[in-house]
Amino acid sequence: MRNILLAYDGSDNAKRALQYIIDFAAEAPKPPQVHVLNVQQEPVLYGEFVTSDTVEELNRSFLEKSKRTLAEAATALQAAGIVHETHAILGNVAQQVNDAVQRLGCDTVVMGTRGMGSFSGMLMGSVANRVVHEVSVPVLLVK
Repeated sequence: MRNILLAYDGSDNAKRALQYIIDFAAEAPKPPQVHVLNVQQEPVLYGEFVTSDTVEELNRSFLEKSKRTLAEAATALQAAGIVHETHAILGNVAQQVNDAVQRLGCDTVVMGTRGMGSFSGMLMGSVANRVVHEVSVPVLLVK
């Protein structure tokens, strides 16, 4: 594990996954690069009264929420002296994790198992299950 993607939603299990990476990095012979990813599900809106400005405003608010969530993880990683980057993205969680793994050259995904998902309120267990089936690298699930 040298280039890790941490799928982080701010839940207790995601925080434990973050702590796992911090503990791992403290003992690793070579420090890892960590990419912290927060994916917010894009809103699905129906009706003739929805304007492009409304959609843009919703997306902007989701990305702001994502950045606040990522700041928590970034603070902990910075305090531990771990090189990291944060990524706020809109879309389907499993698909965006897979895309990020490929785009960023990550060799491992680390994520919590049962936190709350983004907008849809789905349990992270089902999201984790989809990630495991979607990505081509090992996935470490932390309870």
